[in-house]
Amino acid sequence: MSAFALTLLTTSTTGFTYPVAAEGTAYTGNYELVGATSDPVFYVAPDGDDTNPGTVDQPWRTIQHAAETLVPGDTVFIRGGVYKEQPTTVRDGNSVEGYIVFSAYSGETPILDGAEVDKIRDACFIIANSYIKLVGLEICNWDTGIWMENCGYVEISDCEVHDVWFGIGAADGAHDFVLNSVELHHFTLYGFDASPSGGADCYNGIFNDCVAHTCRDPTQNVDGFALGHGTQHDFVFNRCVVYDVFDGFDISARDTTLSRCAAYDCLNGGYKLWQDDITLVDCLSYHNEITNVELDWDGEPGTSTLRNCHFVGGGSFNVWVENSADHLHMYNCIIACGDNLGLVFEQTGTANYRGDYNIFHNDDAERAIVVGYEDEFSLSQISAGDWTTYSSQDQHSLVSFDPETELFTDLSSWNLHLREGSIAIDAGTSEDAPSVDYDGAERPQGEGYDIGAYEIPEFSSLIVMLTVLAGLTVPVMAMKKRLKS
Repeated sequence: MSAFALTLLTTSTTGFTYPVAAEGTAYTGNYELVGATSDPVFYVAPDGDDTNPGTVDQPWRTIQHAAETLVPGDTVFIRGGVYKEQPTTVRDGNSVEGYIVFSAYSGETPILDGAEVDKIRDACFIIANSYIKLVGLEICNWDTGIWMENCGYVEISDCEVHDVWFGIGAADGAHDFVLNSVELHHFTLYGFDASPSGGADCYNGIFNDCVAHTCRDPTQNVDGFALGHGTQHDFVFNRCVVYDVFDGFDISARDTTLSRCAAYDCLNGGYKLWQDDITLVDCLSYHNEITNVELDWDGEPGTSTLRNCHFVGGGSFNVWVENSADHLHMYNCIIACGDNLGLVFEQTGTANYRGDYNIFHNDDAERAIVVGYEDEFSLSQISAGDWTTYSSQDQHSLVSFDPETELFTDLSSWNLHLREGSIAIDAGTSEDAPSVDYDGAERPQGEGYDIGAYEIPEFSSLIVMLTVLAGLTVPVMAMKKRLKS
């Protein structure tokens, strides 16, 4: 088989097999083009000719010719070089004969470059058919990099899209799609967006190990990953990262889970949560200019669950709830180092809040929790139990008065791993706790679950010293186990 592999973990009710991570777990497959050596294979090269037979020695010239020729089960390997074209898929693959696959040739990078091209439309690569795979392509200098519409069972793996207005868009009922190890950067309005765009809602999308970063125009409302407004549903983000955009994850789709994701250095917020049944687990959000996470009101009540997360260093708010009809459930989370306010309920009342086993800190110690800007709780009041009496929540939660000595390894460099002796160690609840932490280390590793996104490994000082003296390297996987003295 080729070097690209996709290990498929579960089958949907529609018959499509795709990777899904349960809360706190991770999709860990390798990306492989199944059947690439046994099914028909063709080749495209910059010096080819579309009148050729499409063999490795006599390749075609254009990706579009390949799209017009391939049938279900076929693969075209695209040789490295620059292609000045805007391909569109022509026909569907299927679940019996297989996908139609457009893949980079092993070890080479085909670049679809829109610079100095007389463009025929906004998008570079349009996927308008189902059972399509794109692997290993670099796409740059277009209005839109990849556009999916009215299609399903699409996989985009190991692709890079950059210097575009829009990175990858999904619209008009696109469903059951998977993005694996896709990098989106230097875009003007979004890295990825799924929205109805006047058609049907999008649903069943999976994002594994994707990165969106660096907006080209900081004055624009630029999203890293956006799930647009409507009744879209069922998305999973595993180990995805966003930075240097306006909003990191702008989620307006119900039944969405973000596991082991990170958003930082955003000009507005890390996570904007709009709809019902959105879950963040083992996630990081830090050093964002306005909010680290916000529950935005979309006109309908919803519930967002935050579990084993870090929310650190929000410029205005660390956690913000706009409307009292939206429910916040928060367990095993660290809310710390807010420049202004910590946990904020914009309206009065806390009947919409459920939480416990959290750690509260705020740079303004007098405003660690704010309710309707009328009732405010300082760190000392939370520690004394006033917040618990007021809200009937956070009976087992803790307060940190000095996060640099009580919580984090190195706050000045945003190393938010727990430091030795942290008050978060073994202080969390096991109920619904994830089985791994942000780094993938197993939970628990001590007498209890650690609070926050990281589970700290404990090593015997003697073992560590002997290992260093012996000139040995401690394997990363060994850090998943606690070593006892």
